Amino acid sequence: MEGEEFYEKTLIILGVVLIGAAAYFLINEPGKDRVTIKKTNRPTENSGKAPILTIEEDRDVPVEEEFPASMDQLEVENAIHDMSHQKVRAEDKWGFLPMTQDRVERLTEVVEKNKKKYGKNADVYLDILQRWSNDDFSAVDQDHNTIWDMQGGTVGKATGILTIEQEQEFIRKHYKTNE
Repeated sequence: MEGEEFYEKTLIILGVVLIGAAAYFLINEPGKDRVTIKKTNRPTENSGKAPILTIEEDRDVPVEEEFPASMDQLEVENAIHDMSHQKVRAEDKWGFLPMTQDRVERLTEVVEKNKKKYGKNADVYLDILQRWSNDDFSAVDQDHNTIWDMQGGTVGKATGILTIEQEQEFIRKHYKTNE
């Protein structure tokens, strides 16, 4: 009888621990960093004084580990493509990566270090990343479609640029925010 009672208590304790762990991971979503949405009015050459959204991220993994210098072209294209989804209108989108200044800057460094390896596409990547680094998203839909074409896209072509309100909604839906 004592053995059965010990066994039952152990199962109950184990069940409570597992439920607690599951609840913690559902609430905290490990591996998904928190982002803070900021609305700015920094003027750019093409956007005038139109407000734009930027994201700051509380990261668990340094950007250098996320984007190592050894990235291949497909990884660079996927990162650019996934970040563009935050700002473009498209019927279908797969892959979501918060577009942060540190990601854009790190990808720029990676592409510059691998220009020879990436060939003519390196200039395309750098043109896109340079505009984004300067908060110029006036052609982000075209940037998306350039990468989409390089990857042989057939579904999910960008058809425009999201409004600030639509972008905020997208961010809140796909990223864990500090709000």
